[in-house]
Amino acid sequence: MVVEISTAFAMRCPACGRLEVHQLNIFQLSGEKELDFYCECGKHKAAVKRKGSRYISIKYYCIICDLEHTKVMPSNIFWSKRHLNSLVCLDTDLNLGYFGSYRLIREELDRQQEELNSMANELGFDEFADPEIMLEILDYLHDIAATGGLYCECGSHDINIELFSNKLELCCSNCNSAKQISASSKEDLTRLKTLDEVVIKLAAGKSKNSKTHR
Repeated sequence: MVVEISTAFAMRCPACGRLEVHQLNIFQLSGEKELDFYCECGKHKAAVKRKGSRYISIKYYCIICDLEHTKVMPSNIFWSKRHLNSLVCLDTDLNLGYFGSYRLIREELDRQQEELNSMANELGFDEFADPEIMLEILDYLHDIAATGGLYCECGSHDINIELFSNKLELCCSNCNSAKQISASSKEDLTRLKTLDEVVIKLAAGKSKNSKTHR
């Protein structure tokens, strides 16, 4: 009987935004050798290395806080084919990628794509300059909002979104201040992903009320 000990790694490139799935096996991590992962564009994304005989270390660049994070876990967790594990920003807990069995990663990525396609159909995304970029920007804004990082300077977290062909507008339902975000290119997505907060500036003539953001 042949037992294959392998895992897969998926992480969006911090430079060009491309999402790739890499596979590795236990022999590639022999000794103290560090295995590096690069995007097709040449950007270094992460490095995996053994720590002794029982642990695996993953170092990965975080576009959100512009730092390199390190995740250390038992070897049996890293090589397990039963669970899909997330790589997150250690400051904001926002998701950056996955590692686990290739099958589970593909299933998760396919599920996300189906959700994006469904959303695109509901919203009529054929009219956007780049529907995929618009969807990813909306998804990222949703993640930021879930952590309390999307709000207006007036203190309100009640934010409405209006979509245009190449941008979206965030509008505060409390004071009507607005902020526009470009959403037509990978550069727009990369720029947004450097933020862990999106704050709408008060419009001229508006004043802060008694609310405070959480």
